[in-house]
This record gives sequence, C-alpha cells and structure tokens, in this order.
Amino acid sequence: MKKFASTFNFEKKGPLSMCRLSAFRKSGKAFGTVFLLFFASFLSAQKISGVVTDAAGKVQEFASVMLMLATDSTLTKGAITDADGKFDIENAAAGSYFLNVSIVGFKPFLSKPFDFDGKNDVLSEKITLKTLDTELGQVTVVSRKPVVEVKADRIVFNVEASPTAQGLNALELLRKSPGVNVDKDENINLKGRQGVVIYINGKPSQMSGRDLAAFLKGLTANDIEAIEIISNPGAKFDAAGNAGVINIKLKKNKKIGTNGNVSLGFSQGITPKMDGSLSVNYRDQKWNLFSNYSYNVGTWNNGLNLDNTIGDSLYIQRSSNNWSNNDHNLKIGADYTVNSRNTIGFIINGGLTNPNSNSSSRTNISRISRRQTDSILVASSASNGTNKNINYNLNYRFADTSGRELNIDADMSQFRNRTTSSLPNRYRDATDTRTLTERIYWNTQPVDINIKSLKADFETPLSIGSGQVRKKAGKLGLGFKTSNVETDNTFGFYNVNPADDSRLIDVNRSNSFNYVENINAGYVNYNVQIKKFTAQLGLRGEQTKSKGTLTAMKPTNSKDVDTTYFNVFPTAALGYTFSDKHAMNLTYRYSIDRPAYADLNPFENQIDELTFQKGNPFIRPMFTNTVEMGYTFMQAATLSVNYARTNDFFTQITDQEEFVVNGAKTTRFFITNKNLAVKDQYGVSINAPLPINKWWMGMVNIWVNHSKVKADLGGDRQINVAATGVGFWMQHTFELGKSWSAEVSGWGNAGGLQGNFVNKSQGVMDIGVAKKLWDGDGTLKLSFSDVFKTSRWAAYTNLGKLNMDMSGTWEGQQLRAHFSYRFGNKNVKEARDRKSGLEDEKNRVKSGKG
Repeated sequence: MKKFASTFNFEKKGPLSMCRLSAFRKSGKAFGTVFLLFFASFLSAQKISGVVTDAAGKVQEFASVMLMLATDSTLTKGAITDADGKFDIENAAAGSYFLNVSIVGFKPFLSKPFDFDGKNDVLSEKITLKTLDTELGQVTVVSRKPVVEVKADRIVFNVEASPTAQGLNALELLRKSPGVNVDKDENINLKGRQGVVIYINGKPSQMSGRDLAAFLKGLTANDIEAIEIISNPGAKFDAAGNAGVINIKLKKNKKIGTNGNVSLGFSQGITPKMDGSLSVNYRDQKWNLFSNYSYNVGTWNNGLNLDNTIGDSLYIQRSSNNWSNNDHNLKIGADYTVNSRNTIGFIINGGLTNPNSNSSSRTNISRISRRQTDSILVASSASNGTNKNINYNLNYRFADTSGRELNIDADMSQFRNRTTSSLPNRYRDATDTRTLTERIYWNTQPVDINIKSLKADFETPLSIGSGQVRKKAGKLGLGFKTSNVETDNTFGFYNVNPADDSRLIDVNRSNSFNYVENINAGYVNYNVQIKKFTAQLGLRGEQTKSKGTLTAMKPTNSKDVDTTYFNVFPTAALGYTFSDKHAMNLTYRYSIDRPAYADLNPFENQIDELTFQKGNPFIRPMFTNTVEMGYTFMQAATLSVNYARTNDFFTQITDQEEFVVNGAKTTRFFITNKNLAVKDQYGVSINAPLPINKWWMGMVNIWVNHSKVKADLGGDRQINVAATGVGFWMQHTFELGKSWSAEVSGWGNAGGLQGNFVNKSQGVMDIGVAKKLWDGDGTLKLSFSDVFKTSRWAAYTNLGKLNMDMSGTWEGQQLRAHFSYRFGNKNVKEARDRKSGLEDEKNRVKSGKG
C-alpha cells in the first residue's frame, strides 16, 4: 500500500493548479481506489501563510504559490492567492522547504529555505514580485481548470471548462451537474432530496417553481462561470432548504483597465434557438464599473403521457406542449474603494421575459369492464405572459489586515407577472365524429411581489494570550437580517360563449389573495482549527409573522390565515485531517422550508375540463434534521453518507373528486400541495476523479438513496410508500493537442421518490469539441446533446382508488455551435464577489397560478 500511495503526482499548469493522480491510470482500477481510501499512511500537518504584493505594495490576486522541498525542488503542495493577496498552504508534512511564486507579467520569486515542524503555523517572509522586462505578448501561459472540483464543503462544476456546456441554458446545465436531478415539473433535487435552494452569485434567486424554471432557461452558459453544489450549508445561510444550496456563479470580468467579452450561440433541435451576450468592465485603482447584457430566444417542445385508473374508469391522456421564450437580462454595477479597508458599491439587475406556451391534449375516457371508449376530451391551451423583475442592492464592506470583516446589504426586489390563458375543451363521442359538449375558459393572473431586506454579517478572528505568545483561537461570526414580503395575487376566471366569444366572469372561482410576511433573524457562528481538528458551531434564530387575506367575488366563510412562530436552527461541523491524503468530516443541520407564496392562494386554476390546480392556505412549514458524514481522499475523491428526517413534509400531489358531466358521474383531478406527515431518507454518494492519462481526465459521481413517506389524507387515501433510487454522473475530457479538446459526459438515474411518485429510469449522453483561437482570446465549441435520444422520464403513484402512470419527453437532442471572443486589457483584477441580503424569500416567488 505504501508503494501504491507514493505513485500520486501533482502537476501545475500556470496560475491554476490541477491534480493528476497517476495511480488511477490503469483501466478498471480508477473507481476501485475509492474503497481503498482508509489504508494509506498518516502524516502530520499545519499551515504556511503569507501575502504577495508588487513593488508598489499592491496585493496580487491569483498568484500561484508552490511549496518546494529544499532537498530536491520537488513540488509538495500549492495554493492561489485571494483578493487580498493572501495564501494558506495547509496539511504539509514537516520538512525543509522554499516557496516558488509566479503570476503572468512578473518574474518568478524564490524564497529562502525555511524549516517547518508541522506543528506551528509559519508566516513567510515578505514576497514582492518584480515586473518582467519583456513584453507580455512573449509570455506563454498554460492554464486550465478541471471541469469538476471536489472541495471540503462543496462540489464545483466549472461551466467554462466544459465543451458540452456551451449553448445550454442554466436548467439544462443543472441536469448535467453531479448529484442534481430536474424532475418532470422542472423542480430541482439534490442527491435525491427535495427542497434545494438556488442562489445566484451567493444570493437567493427570489423564484421557485415555473418562475424559477423560466428564469434559468433564460440564463445561458455564456453568463455562467461555475455551479457550486453545497449539501449542508452553515448558520450564515438562511435556515430554508433541507436539501442544501446550489450557487450559480455568473461570469465576472477578471481584468483591470477596460475589457469585455462577446458571445453568440445557435442550437438546432426540433426548432432553432439563439443566444448572445456582451459584457464590459472598467477598473482602476478606485473604481470598478461593470455591465452585462444577455439575450435568449427559442422554442422548446415537451410531451406528456398520463394514464389514470379509478375503479372501473380509465383516463388515457396524450398531450404536447410548445414553450417559447424571449429573454433580456441586464446587470449594471459599480464598486468604489474608499481606502484599503472600506468599499461601497451597488448593483442593479433585471430581466424581461415573454413566456408563451401552446399545448394540445386528447383524453380517452372509458370503462375497463367494457373495454371500449365512452368519450374523448379534446383540450388545448394558449398562454401569453410578460414577466418583469428588477433588483437593487447597496453594499458596504469593511475589511482590515487582522481578518475582521463587516458586510452590510440593503436590497429591494420587484416582480411583475402578467399572464392570460385560453382553454377550450370539447367532449367528442367515441368515434371522434361528433361534439357532445363544448366549454371554453379564459383566465387572467396578474401577480405583484415586493421584497425588502436588510442584513449585516461580521467576522473577526479570536486569539488568546498576549505579545509573542498570542495564539489564534478561531473565528467568530455574527449577523442579523430582517425581510418584508408582500404579494398581491389576482385570479380572474371567465366562461367564454363559443357563439360570439364573449366572456362572463365566474364569481365562484375569481378572487384576490394578499399575503404579507416578515422574518427577523440573527445568528452566531464559531469555527476553529486546532492542529488536525476543525470545528464549526452555529445557531440561528428566526421569527416569522405572516398573514394571508382572501377576497372572493362571491362572499365565503374563508378566514384570514394569521401565523406567528419562532424557531432555533443549530448547525455543526466537525473535521479531522489525518494527513494530506485522508480527512473526515461530520455535519449536522436543522432547516425549515416554507411554501411558495402562490401555493397559499386557495383559488382553482383550470388546466382542462378534467384537471385543475388549487392552492392551500393551511400548508405548514416543514422542518428537517440532516446528518452527513464524509471522507476525502487526496483532496479529490469523497465518500459521504447522509440521513434526513422531515416532519410535516409537504409536496405537490394529485387527488380526485367526482362531478357530473353530460348527465353522468365522472372524476376530475386536482393538483395541490399538502403536508404528508413524515419523510425519512438515507443516502450514500461517491465523487472521484478518473485521471486515466495526462491527456484523458474524468470525474464520476454516484449516489444511492432510500426514501419513505407516510400520510393519512382521510377515507381510504393513505400514503405509505418507500423506494430506493440510484443515479450517476460521469464526465471525460480529452486534450487533443493544437488547442483542441473534447468531452463526453452523461447521467442516469432510476427509482427514488418525487413527492409521492416513484421514478422510473432515465439518462442522457452528450459529446462536444472545443478549439482555442487567436492565442486563447477566441473559443469555438460544437456539441451534440442526448446522442441516443433518451431524454424522457416516467413515474407512477397511487392514492386511494387513484392509480397514476406518467411519462414524458423534453427536447434534449440538440446540435449546438457557440463562439466567444475576449477583448481589451487582459491584466485586470477581478471585480469583488459579494452577496446581497435577499435570502430564501427569493426562492418562494412562483408564477403561473397567481
């Protein structure tokens, strides 16, 4: 085993490092190493740190710092300097070393040799880089990020590094991300768990359901730098999201001076699609001005098959939907550096979307005992909408050299959604030659949502002792947040006269619903590292006050829903580093998930004559305890085991009720959200690199989970279902030489629960190539997604007498071409990455149902 462990090599390429594990190269042994992780030797470790500046004293970000053995100049470990020019090299063995520091445009720096005992932190000598005498154009740098990086607290999918990612929208990219699944209703799950919270640049997306899906479809790979998958976030994050956080990092201009990027993309599936973007950045010693505009237009096709059985009645539905979008997204912002400690800035971003959809369906209604069709429901719908959103953020940041940092964010967001829908329904006889009855519905769904938020986060290092014996004692974090949300939903339901197309409002189904919510939160977080041991403890308190008021056109006995509650949410993380090859961690989190605002509105929204949606103002929040244990090998491969129990678990279900049509009793189905008592879930996941050769690198993610859901909805409508789900994601990249690269990636899953539905198997494979042009300033990428045309899903469930079997398709197979070009100064420092204060409120905005 000692000989096996010693075959691992670390290889650096420019400012960005990449781990090459040569022991994985033998075919068939790559994945097997994950199960040998516990048997290598242990080494002692601590930290070597320092700051890198230029001759003028300006800190240098993205400098490559390599720790070299003094005896033979062997590379041992490496690091990259952060925004303050700082670096930390952790978990190095005791020995004699020197530092090799480099960055484009400067001469390499070699430090004097020094001894490291592996027990005490070492602060390096002053590192000052000198500029090169030669022109920058004569310097060649080879730098490449891996497609997937495994870090201690998250998995990072580097979209820019993936040839098959270009031309995809954000929702499609999430389908390709390790451990992520997008279900039939375009809800996003992580490791088989529902309730994941989507963040954009470290701040919540403000949307959920169809509105979030529409936003993600309008966000292309041109706009995205990376996708971070965080399964167990700490107390600094809002307590919402039992499945964790997915943070989508948008591209930022990383250069100083004036520079930018322009890109164009074209995709051909069933229909053509186009996208483009333009970003411009200016930065000097005081100001950073930045802007980005992106555009996306196209039509997407999906299909749905639904077989419902209730007793002797059978409903077989086949439908097709075309969904089109015309998206414009704009972001502008500025940061002003007052001095070395204080920075202020603002960001304004917004979007204009025009989602339109047209669908048609046929439902054969029959009696199983007769083995013949009784009638046919022919239905269609045409929906037209306009979604507008605008977000304002004002930020102040204080940071000093001691490690103290204060961030204050004031945010305001406005959402304005306007949707109208026409829904004609015709009952035809069994031979489809005669119309029995005809009903046409029309509705309007204006939605106004206003969100305001103020938050502050403060971090400070702690120490004990004084003078030269002063030692670090961890870091303390404190913060608070207050948010106010007000939603105004109006639903107008009309019956249309087929003879003259006149509309008569249905007072029994039309209403308005106003919802007001205030959340006040505070948290304390402490983390410390003592030699090989790390610990983080957090406690967050949240007080929620909410009130929902229904105003119906026809007076009802409905009462206002007025709720106030306070909850405490602890988090904890413990880690132990055995050596630079082996580390383990244990995390715990208590979280809450509140329903989307629109799901609280008790109106009924007709989909067709037999199917409708209705809200539930009495949905209770669900609370989840999550425990996860992880093991990391060589800072690359990870194995994790997790368990989660959710109380008052709520999800979307399909129920049924009887009504009379054409003088006969029939059944119609309604989609709603309900609390389903308890959900238990057990899971195991593995992430491992597959470095088969220097020119062939890969990554695999495999997960298994087992879920159980119980509920009693009255009568014979009990839910007691359990299912085991398995899934994988795999990606391979090939360096072909002469600036060419290629990628093959794919994913698949089977089983597992989605609400009370049991999933069937599905999977997709993509291929792509990329070519660097003009010394890397230009990039051309070609890809072909869903090579075998397997983009389909299927699921089944039963509730009382209702048995449902569903399946569907989406437009996965597409041929894509994408071109991008960088222009301007290439030596600019990155704009600071900051978070706003709008937390899980953003994720609960939901359109469509009002």
